[in-house]
Amino acid sequence: MQEVAKAWLVPLSGPPLEPIEIRAAAGGATLGRGEACALRLPPDADKVSRQHLRFNHDAQDNTQQNAWRVADLASRWGTTLNGVKLVPGREVPLGEGDLLTIVPWTFSFSTRGVPERGLLSEDDSDVNTTMVRSFGPAAGLDEAPPAMGEDLLTLLLESADTLHAAATEKDLAEALIDAAVRGTGLANAAVLRPLDSAGHLDVIAARRGPVDAPAGFSRTLINTAAQGVVAELSADSRFDISASMVSLGIKAAICAPLMLGGAAAAFLYVDDRGVRTRFAPVHKGAASFCLALARMASLALANLKRIDIEKRQAAMELDLSAAARAQKWILPKRETIAGPLTCTGESRPGAYVGGDFFDVIPLGEGRVAVALGDVTGHGVAASVLMTAAQGFLHAALRCSDSVAAAVTDLNRFIYPRRAASSFLTLWVGLFDAGAKTVTYVNAGHGYALLESTGGQITMLDGGEDFPIGFDEDIPYSQTVAALPASGRALVISDGLVEQFDQGRINPREQFGIEGVHAVLAKHRAADAVGALFDAVFNHADSDTLQDDATAVLVTWD
Repeated sequence: MQEVAKAWLVPLSGPPLEPIEIRAAAGGATLGRGEACALRLPPDADKVSRQHLRFNHDAQDNTQQNAWRVADLASRWGTTLNGVKLVPGREVPLGEGDLLTIVPWTFSFSTRGVPERGLLSEDDSDVNTTMVRSFGPAAGLDEAPPAMGEDLLTLLLESADTLHAAATEKDLAEALIDAAVRGTGLANAAVLRPLDSAGHLDVIAARRGPVDAPAGFSRTLINTAAQGVVAELSADSRFDISASMVSLGIKAAICAPLMLGGAAAAFLYVDDRGVRTRFAPVHKGAASFCLALARMASLALANLKRIDIEKRQAAMELDLSAAARAQKWILPKRETIAGPLTCTGESRPGAYVGGDFFDVIPLGEGRVAVALGDVTGHGVAASVLMTAAQGFLHAALRCSDSVAAAVTDLNRFIYPRRAASSFLTLWVGLFDAGAKTVTYVNAGHGYALLESTGGQITMLDGGEDFPIGFDEDIPYSQTVAALPASGRALVISDGLVEQFDQGRINPREQFGIEGVHAVLAKHRAADAVGALFDAVFNHADSDTLQDDATAVLVTWD
């Protein structure tokens, strides 16, 4: 059995919280403070919605980059990714180290596990806090940072072009280090990425001075800078430097944050370790220079992150476009007539094409097989599984007199070929106009309704079995239901039932099975399928549905 893909949200800031493990699951994993969420944040977090966002994993294996995706579920306070607010309902691919902010927390997204890795900063909590000064708008101090001289201002302007010309985060870090060393007079510099709130760091780039000295970074400085200020350590004879600082040979250091939104995405860290003299020759105005330099680097980093997300988005949309073409190609025509049976089917893609499909198979003698399936996931991977499933099922239903046998064979075909987190919900029924019966298998789908001439509705959800691909050895069973002399049967996908109202009147209210019943009651003779889609789009208050939506209506007299 394939291993289930996992990822983690590692807290960087906010109230104390353990890392959150995300497991790939059919239909995604929802995060929020509601009891129904697979990933729960504290119920008293008033800026977290009950259903805040959803994670999906669509890769066929865990090595695919950007296999994880996230979508904000129209949360009240929103979600930011690398400082950019997510558009509600729109999936965005995630990358290693991305910063997700859900007020009041900022998380680092990781597929590598909770970081017992990287370099652990020095726990110098014994340092006298009066040795650390902080400057910047968030510092809340009346004291202004030392002014920069004309030479530092000139260097700052020269550095701006280099920083914004950087093509990668590594290039940006190298340019930042070069400017910091020249502007501060401190020989050791590094750009650090926080991995968690416990002090683990990833060194993006570093430079050491002429004297070899032990590596290490002050946690006090980093924690101070994480508040959005520049932190400066400058010891004098009145105070004792902490033992950990002495072991590093540090007498002066500056740490400035690179901010994305309100979160520190990285730190510029410079110090004087290895310098032989008692006090490092720190340039006047060095702290102000680092603050300004880090702000420029923050803008450059934000631009790199934006470009990276746009590239991921473009690649995903290309993938989804290919899936949409495949989906459209395999669907049957909208209307099929088989003796006294008339079948009308329609499938419309959502914002992100998934794996909905339907099939209508005339079998002669007033019989027709109708199938509607929904493959978990999005994009080409889901499209391939959908195409394979429909093709196999189509052939199996033509060759077998048993609906259950055809579905059982389909499951045995799909199981070894799907990803660990992928499966297929399916409803397939054989309508026999002569015998006035429908013989069906409900493989985890459930959205099938039978309506008599008088308008009485019953659900065709008996004998519910596991979805296709859940287990290889499931023997599927079939249920036989009597058909009225005249009536209708409607099979739909969850994209219709679960569509939220995205407007401002009743946000987060689903269309629901009650909405389907209302459409059927109102449109007895007209095109009920078209009317159903019109009603769902009106409910969504949008030109685009959140998920694929499919409906097949069978009528007879």
